[in-house]
Amino acid sequence: MSRKFNGRSLELLAPAGTFDIYKSIIQSGCDAVYCGGQVLNMRMIRKGYNFSHEELKEAVQLAGEAGKKVYITVNSLIDDKEISQAEDYLGFLEEIQPHAIIVQDATILGVVKKMGLTLPLHSSVMMNVHNIEMIRFLERYGVEKVVLSREMSLQQVRLLAEQTDVELEYFTHGDMCVTHGSQCLYSSYLFGMSSNRGRCLKPCRWSYSREGHEDDKPFPLAVKDLNLYSHLGDMILAGVSSFKIEGRMRQKDFILSLVNRYGEALDRFLDDPLGGARADEADMDEFKKRDYSTAYAFGNPGMANINTRGEGSGQFYSTGKMFSLPTAEKEIPLSGSGKDVPLQTIDESLKMTVRVNTADQARLALGCGANRIYLTTEPFAPERPISFRELGALSRECHLQGCELFLALPRMTNGEQNDLIRSYFQKNPPVKGVLACHAGVFELIDSKKYGIICDTGMNLYNAGAVEFYTSVGATGWTSSLELPFDSLVSLPQEVKSRDCSSSGEVVLHGLPGVMYMDHDISGNREDCIELNTPVSRLTVRRDWWDRYHLIPHKELSLLPLLPELVNGGYRFFRLELQAYTLSDSETIMKAYRQALDEPSRAPEIFNALKPCSGGYTYGAHQF
Repeated sequence: MSRKFNGRSLELLAPAGTFDIYKSIIQSGCDAVYCGGQVLNMRMIRKGYNFSHEELKEAVQLAGEAGKKVYITVNSLIDDKEISQAEDYLGFLEEIQPHAIIVQDATILGVVKKMGLTLPLHSSVMMNVHNIEMIRFLERYGVEKVVLSREMSLQQVRLLAEQTDVELEYFTHGDMCVTHGSQCLYSSYLFGMSSNRGRCLKPCRWSYSREGHEDDKPFPLAVKDLNLYSHLGDMILAGVSSFKIEGRMRQKDFILSLVNRYGEALDRFLDDPLGGARADEADMDEFKKRDYSTAYAFGNPGMANINTRGEGSGQFYSTGKMFSLPTAEKEIPLSGSGKDVPLQTIDESLKMTVRVNTADQARLALGCGANRIYLTTEPFAPERPISFRELGALSRECHLQGCELFLALPRMTNGEQNDLIRSYFQKNPPVKGVLACHAGVFELIDSKKYGIICDTGMNLYNAGAVEFYTSVGATGWTSSLELPFDSLVSLPQEVKSRDCSSSGEVVLHGLPGVMYMDHDISGNREDCIELNTPVSRLTVRRDWWDRYHLIPHKELSLLPLLPELVNGGYRFFRLELQAYTLSDSETIMKAYRQALDEPSRAPEIFNALKPCSGGYTYGAHQF
């Protein structure tokens, strides 16, 4: 099968969760199929699904016989304990030669290069590719096709297609998430079940309420299913080359019929681009699970993207039950926290780094002994980014006190934002460097002039990823907020064993965003709203760029575990204070400065602290 439009190859990309499903799908109206093995893929939560090694080998053979392609997902974040397994698995995939592998973790890029493998690389949607700089970066390191961010409009896709020859893949139908790819940490924060490792328990599908807003939709984070069946022509004209259908956990008959229906519609358009009728939306009625939406294809859909059909019933899942029920964040007891761990002798001071929302908060951090300040460029409303003149004054104050000043760049940036950032840095802002949340920053910022520290949004889960980003210019890194504690503690030594010169940092305290969204829950750009479940209360904060941050009820604190983190090799300890008042910030910083100066007293200092929010938690690190 060969589909083309003005000489450009197109493919309908279909999912297959089991080998039995695959054998039917590969004979359907698709051009390619994606599937996963028993390890390192993003669909690990359903028993009986995914392919054995022998099935993957036969899948490649069947694809060749059918004149089609098969892509294998290696798209999970990888723990250091799994690196040898990943190398063995990639070696096996090199032997059977699928047409590509789909990856999320940067360590895979490094391993493929190190092993001299010839496997073509596609980036997963979990890489959250949303600007041309990210595409250029990934292309430099061997990626041939990118799955674009779900929040990109087709107009934005068109602009990207005009600037690159890298193939662009876009979700076309299926179950969607409310957050940006890889930027939802809430399942791991609550349960230790990471959405970035294929184990999400879907807290976004819970019912939430707001006091005084009884008429609100009861599931304000539960998005509708994507359906672009009647817009295939719009996608083609925008420059999309691969039309991806979600559904590796769906049953065979459902997926087979859906794929064939899309294939027929695609062929009708290609056979008669001018006179062919737009596909009839009614053709999709029999496949409706949730209600349908075009999501972000034609701009931000707002509350029209939120589903009520069947939500809360569990009818969408094989068990007939919800993946989870509203659950409170697990609390640290205020006494007896942490282990009695002897502190090893260290020959250097411990550094306190602080992310702040405003210049006033930055000056407060200076007075409390911060060694490094990350001043955000996506401040929570109603604040705005600091002016160049104000930045100059703050920089001079930091210099006088021996404190490094960095700008924390937005977690996600589109083309227009990158143009602003590029112009800003052409004026040589007086900062030590930047805190970066996506790989495109290495194309935007001169790493020889400014330090680049990888932020938590880059999900550095293993030493291989740290090594990869160090090799391309990173001067520092922040450990993933999703790491189990044992892996968190051992990460600096794993990095050291690879002779990496970059310095490691851990979030020691704060209210980190656990969901990052373009979705406005209030519907009218409110700066701050509260969401309630029967057992918890969360906050959603709007930032300057109209993106929304879900803030957990309990504060993350690893202070009782500070001796273990120090023994593990961390020397930089971050306070995430963007969501705090000035008064609470001062209290926290003074306590943590004291603890870093006297780390053996950390459990004692923690027990004297009073929470500013709903208590304390270890988050995902407790699992």
